[in-house]
Amino acid sequence: MTGPQRRRPPRDPEAYKRDRRQAVLRHHPDKGGDPDEMLRALEEVDRRHGVLPRMSPEATPSAEQVAALAVTVLAGAAAVGLSVATALLGRRR
Repeated sequence: MTGPQRRRPPRDPEAYKRDRRQAVLRHHPDKGGDPDEMLRALEEVDRRHGVLPRMSPEATPSAEQVAALAVTVLAGAAAVGLSVATALLGRRR
C-alpha cells in the first residue's frame, strides 16, 4: 500500500462548506451523535465534493495481503489464548 494521499480542493467550496457543516451538526458527539458516524458522514461529503482522491489499484491491498494479515491476526489471537490458558492452568496446581 502507498502512503497518505494529498487532498484536492473541493469543486464548489461554498457547497462543500455547507455540506460539512450540516454533517457536523447532524452527527457531532456533543449534540448526541456518534463520533464514528460523524467521521463516515464527513468522508462521504469529501468524496461527493471530490476532496478525497479515488483509491488507485496500487493503493488497495491485494487478496493475498488481506489473507496474510488475517492469518497473522488469528495466529496472534491463538497465541494469546494459549498463554492465558497456560497461566490459568498453572495457578491451579
